[in-house]
Amino acid sequence: MNKTKEKKGIQSVELGFSIVKAVSLSDEPLSITELSKLCNIPKSQLYRYLVSLCRIGFLKKGKDLRYSLGDELISIGILAMKKVDIQAKAQPYIEKLSEKLNETIALAIWIKNRGPMFITWKESKKPININIRDGSIVSLTTSAAGNVFAAFYPEEEIKPFIDRELAENGMKRETFDSLIAAVKEKGYAYTDTYLPGITAVSAPIFGENKELIAALNVIGISGVMDVPFVIEELLKTAEQLSSDF
Repeated sequence: MNKTKEKKGIQSVELGFSIVKAVSLSDEPLSITELSKLCNIPKSQLYRYLVSLCRIGFLKKGKDLRYSLGDELISIGILAMKKVDIQAKAQPYIEKLSEKLNETIALAIWIKNRGPMFITWKESKKPININIRDGSIVSLTTSAAGNVFAAFYPEEEIKPFIDRELAENGMKRETFDSLIAAVKEKGYAYTDTYLPGITAVSAPIFGENKELIAALNVIGISGVMDVPFVIEELLKTAEQLSSDF
């Protein structure tokens, strides 16, 4: 009889997770003694894990020397829930728009301290090869999705990114401000210069309080994409999806 071999992992990672899980399941912050008993790990060994977990923000140590979940781990959890919620609501609209346009459809959200990130990428049936996929971070100043966030996201979040990008890419502030003003006026962003031979159009998705929660994008081959029709259908879809939030 063949026995299935268990794949080897990294025990220290598994131990670290068991510590975090024990803290998450507790209604109150835990002391090192309580954690040692719950996780069956000697205090001397446990202490080193706690130092590292606090250092990366997965746990935090209170003045009473008790441990609770850290801000970084909470942020990851919130982001995960946010992505699942937005993706679940957006997917039927993405599928319908993809079928109607036969263009690549992508959804981007804002990732704190990183910028606009694509979280959904629905390929068209056309022979198009774009080196951007789920998890890709795009420019605020030169990409269509980034321009939507630059136009409608809170200034305190986007300003450091914009200042840095303008210093790096040499775009004049007046040129950028004029570009974003046009995005605000038209309600969408358009570019055919971010990637050679590629045209992208992006529209904002707003929540019930009119806050920007995502950017819906259509990406296709320059000179082939029917831009006016794409803009019309994209704006219609973005408005419908916004009404779901």
